[in-house]
Amino acid sequence: MTLRTLTLTTLLALGSLLTGCSNNADSICEKRQSCFDDNLDTGKCAEKIDQWVEDKDEDKRREKVEDCARCIDDRSCAEVLESCLDECFDIPS
Repeated sequence: MTLRTLTLTTLLALGSLLTGCSNNADSICEKRQSCFDDNLDTGKCAEKIDQWVEDKDEDKRREKVEDCARCIDDRSCAEVLESCLDECFDIPS
């Protein structure tokens, strides 16, 4: 493995770790768009969620976003409504 390949691999791995919260926010917003609001701007939605996480109680809110994203993963819209209200209720859109 060349130094260049090793450096690129390291940067990609680090980047994916640092954007984990955004990926969760993106997942939440994409599910909201597909299930509830076709006109939802998923970029703005994800920004609102990221700002909400950073506003206060960052660890607690980040965990809530992770729990919500985990809950909605691979669920239909009806299943999300039935199963994920507790995990996703307070998260802004």
